[in-house]
Amino acid sequence: MRIIHGSPYARTNYVIWAMKELGLDFDVNPVNPMKGETRHPDYLALNPNGLIPTLEEGDLILWETMAINMYLAKTYGDGLLWATDPQQEAQIMQWLAFGHINLDKPAVNYLLHLNALPEEMRSEAKLEEAKTDIVPLLEILDGHLAGKDYLVDDRFTIADLSLAAILDYPRKAGYDLAKYSNLFPWLTRCLERPIRVDMNKM
Repeated sequence: MRIIHGSPYARTNYVIWAMKELGLDFDVNPVNPMKGETRHPDYLALNPNGLIPTLEEGDLILWETMAINMYLAKTYGDGLLWATDPQQEAQIMQWLAFGHINLDKPAVNYLLHLNALPEEMRSEAKLEEAKTDIVPLLEILDGHLAGKDYLVDDRFTIADLSLAAILDYPRKAGYDLAKYSNLFPWLTRCLERPIRVDMNKM
């Protein structure tokens, strides 16, 4: 039995996308942080951080989105979403770290503080900070993608999946990503994968 605990509208969707690409069977246990459900003792017993998502697979309990997707890709996606040699593995891990440590916060905060949060919870200062912080990161990504279809080994990997899922937040909020001549075609290519198209219809 494989269960992902979280909200499909939050970072849990990065993991759901990965599991669907890998053809894995799983159940989703909805957990809504906005309703305080991540602070329930039963959930904290799984994830003491009180954050989502959490993967439960047999005896394995795993939290942190990056760790979950690395585990899934490395365990079930050899030659598909994961690397075929140590250099590729290092490059995939590099871009995963770049995405989850650097890019995720301004990308998500842009959406949240523009229109996703209730108005009383939005912060103009955090929105402006997100706008400022995301620019050099997008420039790095755009530069790397010059002449490339994908981030590593010119094929779709868990690195592309994760960064595309992150950038889907500002895209949905109307952020102008089209001005990045290398990044935008790459993002479009990733988000037009049939599984992601179906997910974005939900």
